[in-house]
Amino acid sequence: MENGKRTSATKAKVVESPRSQEAEGKEANGGGALVPVNGAAAKVEIMVRMKRTLLHCPLCTLPFTPPIFQCGVGHLACGPCHGQLPGKECRSCDGDGGAYTRCFAMDAVVSSAVVPCPHQALGCRREVAYHHLADHRRACPHAPCACPEPGCAFAASPGTLAAHLAAPPHAWPVHKLRYGEVLRLRVPESEPRRLLVAEGEKEDEDGDGRAFVLAVGEHGGGVAVTVACVGAAAGTRYMCKMWANGGVAPVTGKVQRVLMETEVPSCSSGGGAAAADEEKAMFLGVPRKMVHGESKQIHLGVRISKVSSG
Repeated sequence: MENGKRTSATKAKVVESPRSQEAEGKEANGGGALVPVNGAAAKVEIMVRMKRTLLHCPLCTLPFTPPIFQCGVGHLACGPCHGQLPGKECRSCDGDGGAYTRCFAMDAVVSSAVVPCPHQALGCRREVAYHHLADHRRACPHAPCACPEPGCAFAASPGTLAAHLAAPPHAWPVHKLRYGEVLRLRVPESEPRRLLVAEGEKEDEDGDGRAFVLAVGEHGGGVAVTVACVGAAAGTRYMCKMWANGGVAPVTGKVQRVLMETEVPSCSSGGGAAAADEEKAMFLGVPRKMVHGESKQIHLGVRISKVSSG
């Protein structure tokens, strides 16, 4: 490999196959022999540098994912491109390369090439296969989130952003909640956004610190209330049951209530899902007659629960 800086290079970790290593040794009678060294040895990892383009299909330029195919001359093609080629023959060879065959060696290289998460500085310690890097980058719970306040260029991991929003000059209200328990709030329209920070499910448990944004805003003559998890895509799924209480109905004598139950979306900015702006956003619609007092408070009950992965 050439020395010097390469802008197109990327670091990759290649995991060698766990075959027994052999070394020269001598038998008791003095004769030379090849003997296995620790036949059950663990996988040996090395760090290498290579051109990023070597891990990309030359036809579509996307990262290689097994199965990978190679023509007789050596040109490569990813599975989707191979399936679309006329006659499944190499188009770079003008017929000289013949048909493609499966390249198991390249499959092994691509499957073994792993890289650290690009959000390592923000706390992610994951190492992922290079061809899964784009998916991980989008789903990484440590991916930076932008501050939603106008004119603020701050961006950080979800936990750091939550602390930033709670501190001056933004000073969003912060409420603690426990998963599976009801949190009762009185939210004035003058405070359109606030943070809900999760604690443990039991009294002796520490909270995971997951932050949720509760936002209110005008919508269709009433008020829309949304909840979103701060983070590009939370690894854990959450459900939210939320309701608003109005006054007592004159006929039945019961408290009027509107209710919604939905899966909690994730957002890459701390602003949450603005129901009034997002056509597909799920929100709790609160009629104006259910807004209380001169401060225009909305009396809410919120219960957020983790969704079992089983």
